[in-house]
Amino acid sequence: MTHGNDPIVRELLEQTLAAWRQWIKGDGRLAADLMAHTPTFTIFGPFGGPSPPGWSEESAKAQAATARLFQGGTVDIELVQSHVSADLVVLVTIERAQVRFAGQGQPTTWDLRATQVFERFGENWKVVHRHADPLIARRDLEQTLGLLQP
Repeated sequence: MTHGNDPIVRELLEQTLAAWRQWIKGDGRLAADLMAHTPTFTIFGPFGGPSPPGWSEESAKAQAATARLFQGGTVDIELVQSHVSADLVVLVTIERAQVRFAGQGQPTTWDLRATQVFERFGENWKVVHRHADPLIARRDLEQTLGLLQP
């Protein structure tokens, strides 16, 4: 059920948008602050690859390095769906951005399908899982299988 008017959903969307606006400027600190620094935290980022569970110094360094690839731009978030319970909130969004990447001359469209699961820790909400992948045109089975080949 969409809860776009729910104050918790609005707050989490605002926090997420502020973090991503900093992220595309190359500063991942607000995004890192949103994440649960726990052994059960998971993230499936848009670049693919394995994602071991847990927040660690290594994962923090990797996130900071990834953020530095971003050199400015614009971003907005479209809420597709939200699910709210007493201790969990799920935001299903489209993150629409125009981004300048390090080493690239012109801004690039960087639209992501993103799902974030927030858990309540006392009075604070933290992301315990994030999954984001590029929002691309629909593809057929053959094209999809082609992505899975080494």
